[in-house]
Amino acid sequence: MRRWAPAIPLILLMLNGLGCSAAPSADDTSAPSSTGGVGSGPSQTLADLTNAERTRAGLTPLVPSSPLTTAAQLQADQLASLQVLEHDVPAGRYPTPADRLAAAGYPWQAYGENLASGYSTAADTIAGWLNSSGHRANILNTTFSEFGVAYAIDPTGRPYWVQVFARPR
Repeated sequence: MRRWAPAIPLILLMLNGLGCSAAPSADDTSAPSSTGGVGSGPSQTLADLTNAERTRAGLTPLVPSSPLTTAAQLQADQLASLQVLEHDVPAGRYPTPADRLAAAGYPWQAYGENLASGYSTAADTIAGWLNSSGHRANILNTTFSEFGVAYAIDPTGRPYWVQVFARPR
């Protein structure tokens, strides 16, 4: 059940270091209870649902990446801490996606990021993204080969979900 705003439609895509923005154009009943990365609980469910959608579309599943999960968790944590939903977070310790990827030690040639807030389950989150052309484009982008997912909960109990997609150098 969605209690707050749907996923925002802004998608950031970087290719070969040049900015190229893409303009907006299984049941899961577990709700997040703390921060987490791919490996268990809602984050793992979100990763599984993402790859299931890629498989349905005839695409290769994305490979989970620890550095990308770290970058996603850095973003989820700062979004929850600041209670904002933005790709660029000037007040954050890691203001841009490139800053988060650098902090995680990920050498990228292309990346993208999906954000959502207020969805109580991974299934609701992926459904919201799949109903947004820009977010869906990131999920089904054949440029990306790896990904990381994360979530965090703000002090009011609002969940923040993040996917980071990339192709390494």
